[in-house]
Amino acid sequence: MKRLIYIICCLIIIPTILAACSKDFMVTEIDEINLIRVMGIDYGEEEYTVSALFTTLEGEEEITKGKGKSPYAAYEDLRLKAKKAISIGHTGYFLIGEAAASRGIDICLDFLSRDETVKMDGLFYITKNSKAADFMEEAIENEQKINEGMEVLRQKQETMLTRNDNTLVNLINEIRQTYQSVLIPYVIAEEKSFLMSGYAVFDDLKLRDYLDEETSAGVNFFKNIIRNYPIFLEDNVGLLITFSETDINSNWESDKIKINIKIDYETMIKEVNTVDNIFDIEYIESLNKKQDDYVLNLIMQAVNYSKATGLDILQIARYIENQNIREWENIKETWDTAISEIQYEFEFNSRISKSYLLGSNLQTKYPRISRLVHTI
Repeated sequence: MKRLIYIICCLIIIPTILAACSKDFMVTEIDEINLIRVMGIDYGEEEYTVSALFTTLEGEEEITKGKGKSPYAAYEDLRLKAKKAISIGHTGYFLIGEAAASRGIDICLDFLSRDETVKMDGLFYITKNSKAADFMEEAIENEQKINEGMEVLRQKQETMLTRNDNTLVNLINEIRQTYQSVLIPYVIAEEKSFLMSGYAVFDDLKLRDYLDEETSAGVNFFKNIIRNYPIFLEDNVGLLITFSETDINSNWESDKIKINIKIDYETMIKEVNTVDNIFDIEYIESLNKKQDDYVLNLIMQAVNYSKATGLDILQIARYIENQNIREWENIKETWDTAISEIQYEFEFNSRISKSYLLGSNLQTKYPRISRLVHTI
């Protein structure tokens, strides 16, 4: 009996002691490590600069830099210069300066992809017309909290889109597809906030151009990642897309590529400043057509850009490679010129799903309207 009591006591006491020791050990470890919250990578004067944003115990943000012939060499220099041991295990945001992006996004990603502690869902952004270090330093001068600002940017992105394609793991996968452009959101600094206005376009993994907000929205319809998107029509009519789904199929007809895009979406009326009766079915049908034209205009901006530049910002190569394997083998070597010959067919299946009036119990659902639009 005494032996049983002794064993039970050991089973209770020993784990408690070990847990306490482990906890103290982990606290000590964390106190001795500087966690990089935001990392910037730049290139200039024939060397790379890695900038690390740390948060002090007082809640202030400070930047430490390292330099070297490669991003990894710059990171090792940063480790030597830092006041404490550093870790990228909690780095949520990576800013790539314009010059570094022009040298090659693969160079910036390589050493990060080989680090076993890095967060694979860390988000990447390009600092348009700026070095990443300058972007962060100017934000601190303007008394902005960079980490909080980037967190707000992430939240806005997740409000508008169904997924974030600018994660480390996704970008690693995209750079392996050599026939399509890599797209990474770019950021610009306002006085008190950061704005994500569109995509930076990479050709052969090097920064080539920037897309404006509307063209980038057209790309997002192709990528099937629209969660919410505002539509502004004449007469101050405002709608909000609340559901969107895009289905893309490629076909080979008479030695030409034909892409069929079916877009199914719903909107809510958010603002109407007109004398028309918004509950009239004919008025709703006219709004339906106008919103389809609005969405088509966004998409055509992306299509026209792709045709004019020969850059596959719509990632059409992936669909053809998967759906038309034999034909793809015949055109992949001349893909940059074949892009301009692609024919597109659009089909919209849309509905203004609900309308509300304050002070009224009236809630209306309108019929879904399908339209086929041929565009070459």
